[in-house]
Amino acid sequence: MKNTLVKSIGATALALLLVGGTQMFVSGQDGAAQQRSIEGAWRTTVTTLNCQTGEPLRTFPGLQTFNKGGTLAEAATGVAPSLRTPSHGVWSRLTGAQNYSFVFMHDRFNADGTYAGVQKVRGTAVLEASGGEFLAVATTEILNAAGQVIATGCATWTATRIE
Repeated sequence: MKNTLVKSIGATALALLLVGGTQMFVSGQDGAAQQRSIEGAWRTTVTTLNCQTGEPLRTFPGLQTFNKGGTLAEAATGVAPSLRTPSHGVWSRLTGAQNYSFVFMHDRFNADGTYAGVQKVRGTAVLEASGGEFLAVATTEILNAAGQVIATGCATWTATRIE
């Protein structure tokens, strides 16, 4: 009886090691696949532009995370954190292995804390062959609390994978 219990525990431990080893192997494969995808966390440098002339207006850092399954989160330092929420959105792969489209939005607030509306960003990104950087171009719409477009803009950014 004692011998059977020891064998059962040993078999269970072996099975757990095999499953755990497989999980580590799969995780490593996912990491390699991630390097060839936009999935992951990124440090961005955003440059807003004059849409007519292309002249840079200002530059600021940000963060973006492209989640598996096509959702994304974004935060940037272009305005005080009290004036906007983090952004949420979606992304998809376009034709061509390294081309992506995305859209994200965040709520905006006035200095007194009242709701000001929404900012919506639409763009495309091209992942560099190494998988460690991407370049993006985007347009933005700023909507007031009634949902009316009150301003538009353009931006580009570079991103480096956080590792």
